[in-house]
Amino acid sequence: MTQDTNIRLFPGAEIPEQTLSVEKKHLGFCQHEKITLDSHNRTVRCVACDQVFDPFNFLLNEVARLQDAWERHRMVRQDLSDLIDRVDALKKEEARLKARIKTAKAKVEPAFSVRSREP
Repeated sequence: MTQDTNIRLFPGAEIPEQTLSVEKKHLGFCQHEKITLDSHNRTVRCVACDQVFDPFNFLLNEVARLQDAWERHRMVRQDLSDLIDRVDALKKEEARLKARIKTAKAKVEPAFSVRSREP
């Protein structure tokens, strides 16, 4: 093996081992799924990210979120009811059309049976 003369050693001592670290409580956006209420200090705090909320603003946001969820639930229920009505109407229409087809076939079949008997 030939020795490469373009490679040089880094001057000085070796790099010391990394001993510092930064601890992150959460990554990205916290959903504040678990909160604690401090009745003595009258505060609301997120368990995951330690953010302290104004109690009234927190309650106002939660009420708005719940109202939105109930409104969406009502809309979905109404849409479901409308779709059920449409399916029932389609089933009735299908039964009506099948009956018409059966009646039409009954009218046509005697004509075919009479013609097939003719010599």
